[in-house]
Amino acid sequence: MDAAHSLLFAATLVALYVMGQIWYAQVVIYPLFAKVGTLEYIEYHGFYTRKIPLPVVGPGFASFLLPMTLIFLRPDTVPAWLAYANALCGLIGLIVTVALEIPRHGRLEKSGKNADVIRELILFNWPRTASVTGSAVFSVLMVLAAFRPA
Repeated sequence: MDAAHSLLFAATLVALYVMGQIWYAQVVIYPLFAKVGTLEYIEYHGFYTRKIPLPVVGPGFASFLLPMTLIFLRPDTVPAWLAYANALCGLIGLIVTVALEIPRHGRLEKSGKNADVIRELILFNWPRTASVTGSAVFSVLMVLAAFRPA
């Protein structure tokens, strides 16, 4: 397996992992934010943000950036439009994360429980959930194109 195939395979594994993770966050973790008591909230959210760098933040940013590299380093049998569609999903996920999600997490960690901010976090996470899901689908299609029998 050459470098382009290896990169695509690794990026696809990351995309599938992050897709499972983002759906879990969307339907379980973020709604649970509203169930934590007001007095415990800052401590709870601080615990959450201290624990997510390795399992969530690292793979999440990798899933946003790896598709962009696949525009240039994809196997020859992978159509360019798949790579561009995948990269667009990564870009959307990155923008939503940096512009919408991270600031809301910062507000929750600093100011404590706020029902409006939690609702915004859940609402604004839907485009990121869709983009991560799209990236996983495009990645699988790219793998199928790259590894199909000659």
